[in-house]
Formats: sequence, C-alpha cells, structure tokens
Amino acid sequence: MSDLLQLFFGAIFVIGATLMISLITAPFEAMTWWSRWSTDPEDVEKTSGALPEPVADPEPAPGRPVADSKAVLFYVTGIGTMAGDFHPALEKRFLDELKRSLPDVTVIDNFFPYSPAGIPLNGQRIFARFWRFLGRHRALVTKTMIRLRNMFQVLVAADGRYGPIYSAGTFRTMHRKLESAGYTSASLKPIILLGYSGGAEISLGAAPFLQAAYHGRLTLLSLGGVLSSHAGLAALDRLVHLEGSADRVSRIGGIFFIHRWRLFGSSYWNLARKQGKFTRIPMPGMSHNGPGSYLDDATFSAGADTSNLQRTLAVIRSVVDAEIAEESSTR
Repeated sequence: MSDLLQLFFGAIFVIGATLMISLITAPFEAMTWWSRWSTDPEDVEKTSGALPEPVADPEPAPGRPVADSKAVLFYVTGIGTMAGDFHPALEKRFLDELKRSLPDVTVIDNFFPYSPAGIPLNGQRIFARFWRFLGRHRALVTKTMIRLRNMFQVLVAADGRYGPIYSAGTFRTMHRKLESAGYTSASLKPIILLGYSGGAEISLGAAPFLQAAYHGRLTLLSLGGVLSSHAGLAALDRLVHLEGSADRVSRIGGIFFIHRWRLFGSSYWNLARKQGKFTRIPMPGMSHNGPGSYLDDATFSAGADTSNLQRTLAVIRSVVDAEIAEESSTR
C-alpha cells in the first residue's frame, strides 16, 4: 500500500473514531448538568420559589418589552451556530428582517439551544478555545464539525432516556429569557416557538415545561424542522411545519423517526395530526440551508415574484397574526 493510501485510510479512521466518540459522549453534558443541579443544596433551595439565576453571563433583554407587544416569538436557532448571539450570515439577515416585519411582537433570538445549561460553545467550556478557533475559520470542515456536534445534541434531546433531562435544562434557560423580557406566568399572550432545523426538536422537548409554566397559547412554527414523535406535541396548541420541496434534511425526520409513520396510529405525531393540530405549509423550490434556502434573499424559487426570504417572512407573519387573533378570540 502506498504512503498516500495509508494517509487516506488513516485520516478516514481518525475522523470516524472522532465522530463515534462524539456520538457516544453526547449525553454526558446533559447528565453532568443534571447531577450538579440536582445535588446542589443551594440550587434546590432556590428552585422552591423561582428558578435560579443563569450560570452563563446574563443576556440583554429584547428591544421590545412584552407589555408593549401582542405576542412573543422565541427563535430557536439551527445546528450551524456556536452561540445564541452568533448566527451565520443568512440567519442574521433573516432575524433582522423578521424583527422589522413583526413590529408588534417581542422577538427573543439570543438563545443557544444545544446545551442544557445554555452555555455557548465559545463560553465557559473546557474546549472553548477549540470552538473559538473554529469560529474564526468558517471553512467547510469547521462548519461541518460544529453542525455534527450540535446534531448529536438534537439526538440527545429526542432520546427517551436523556431527552427529559436535556429539555429541563433548556426550559430553565428559556424561562429566564422570557422573564427578562417581561413575560410572567400571569401573561396570556401567545408564545410562538420558531424552531429552525434541529431547533424545532429542541422546542418540542421544552413544550411540556412551557405549557405548565405559562397560560398563553403555545405554538411551534417549524422552519424546515427535523421533528420526532415527541411527547411535547401533546403540549402544543398548534404545530405549523414549513417544508421546502428541495429540503431533504427536513424529510429525514419522517423516515428516521419511525413513530411518525402512519402505521403507528396512536403515536404523539399521528394523534396531533388527527386532532387537527398539525399544519404543513409547502415552500416550493426551497432547500434547507445556504443558497436557495428559506433564508436566501437572492433566490426566487419556483418562478415567484419575491425572494425565498420574503416569502418565508410572509408565511411567518401570517401564522403569528393567526395566533394573536386566536388568543384574542378565546379571552
């Protein structure tokens, strides 16, 4: 075997071994967070009343307080991000346009969902320097490593054994951000969880906790989300799933998570569908990410007069308006 082939197979082995180790150790962060939180007497004492203060540095509250808005839209970012305030270029443009298109809605977009403690990859971590290095060198390989790491956390959140632990952590972080925006248990304004890609599954996990803590309508707006048949579906008032015709990633969920198959008629997914909670909105010509995706303002898919980004924003606005009207009609 030539030296070149040895180098090639050696690299394949190292990459494969690294991915396998990453997958096996993915639940460790959730279990470590849970063991530290549940065994800390001071933390337990704090939770007898309000939830404890955040471990990470406090985030600034969103620009529009809840008191002056008609709803709260909580953005749960996709797997390509390193921190709640560190979004890829297309996502950043999307969020800026989203806030402009929803002037009467509080938008929370500084949440990092791929850690049960809400600690970003470049935060207080052992390998923080490594992730910061990757963040400064956004080549294909580094982007792929970040996505794979976060994807493994999505699998943890979807797992029946570790998922509830993971979701309890993400809920506590979401709770603090909602409270800092002025949303309390007495608020009746609708909460719309906008989950992009793997963020939709993270949102599902937090849904039962959010339903127990708050009394407004709870809606999940899945933007190309990879969704399982999760118990959180029962806690939602509505699930709206935007799926592009060229989005292969989103369709993986319907294949990989077998309890979404119609064969399992009593699964959470199929019960939500039968109860009329599920709405699927096709997005012709749109792909999952990058050029041609839901967030691309330079692509006009399927001969449309407006860009993909503008069409996506219009659909989101219509869903948010419908939720505000539904909440008002039930008071």
